[in-house]
Amino acid sequence: MRFYFCLLALLLLSKTGFTWTSEKERPFFQATEKRPYHLSIGAVLFDQKGRIACHHFKEIFDCKDVYILMRESMENDETIPMTLHRGLKEEFGASATPIAFLGCLSGILPEPRLSFEKTTLYVACQTIEWDPATRDPNDPEAGSVIEWLYPDELIAIMQRQGLRLKRIDVDESEVVKRALPYIEPFLTLQKPILKSKTYGENL
Repeated sequence: MRFYFCLLALLLLSKTGFTWTSEKERPFFQATEKRPYHLSIGAVLFDQKGRIACHHFKEIFDCKDVYILMRESMENDETIPMTLHRGLKEEFGASATPIAFLGCLSGILPEPRLSFEKTTLYVACQTIEWDPATRDPNDPEAGSVIEWLYPDELIAIMQRQGLRLKRIDVDESEVVKRALPYIEPFLTLQKPILKSKTYGENL
């Protein structure tokens, strides 16, 4: 319940033109030693075949072979929709229509430099356009391969890596499940998995 009161306050402040300020000019919603709390906006981005876009990293978080959804940290003076659309463009090279709010995942990340509580708000989004060549090369996630996986495949992968890596931010299977009612009408009977030599995406 406390989280939803915080979310309501955030939405109200976002609509008032409130100017965020923070210590040492860090973005207001990024964790610091004094405020070990972090807010990100995530997306379950799906296409006309019911497949979900995800990052596939050969190595990240000092871990190998990791799949994660789009998650973007909020910048100062951004609203939730602004962060959502910026993250989709920068990380995936995609534009999309927001379909439904899926709630959040939250937990403590025991990072060596700074342990903090991370909360990610997720939105189910239907793809309008996708061009991986337009990804931001300077984005921290630019080193990933974008893959399109069917929900059951991605849920299984994320559940396994959550057990393997012992991190709360690598098992996003719960929000994928929450998105299923919006994805299932698009699912096809056949599930071909063809890798592009250029980007590694599934076609």
